[in-house]
Amino acid sequence: MTAPRIAPLEGDRISPAGPTLPDFLTDGTKSFFITPRWRVRVYCGDVLVKVHEWISAPDAAAAVEAVRAYGYTDAVRYETELVEEVPR
Repeated sequence: MTAPRIAPLEGDRISPAGPTLPDFLTDGTKSFFITPRWRVRVYCGDVLVKVHEWISAPDAAAAVEAVRAYGYTDAVRYETELVEEVPR
């Protein structure tokens, strides 16, 4: 008996090791995401508070603004990293 298949959460990357999207949605040469995805790390001093993954934003400043909406105080600092999609 095989395990039931679970749909990915919205915004999650579909693993290239698993089933791919149908050809009528996208072929192997196209990226899955339209906008760049960012990883934003939130630090308070030298302590890592939280890592926000797969933030969809046109640039790093917009990614920080999206994370800032979570209500962090001005005592934190943000580090951003562009998450590159691995071609299938």
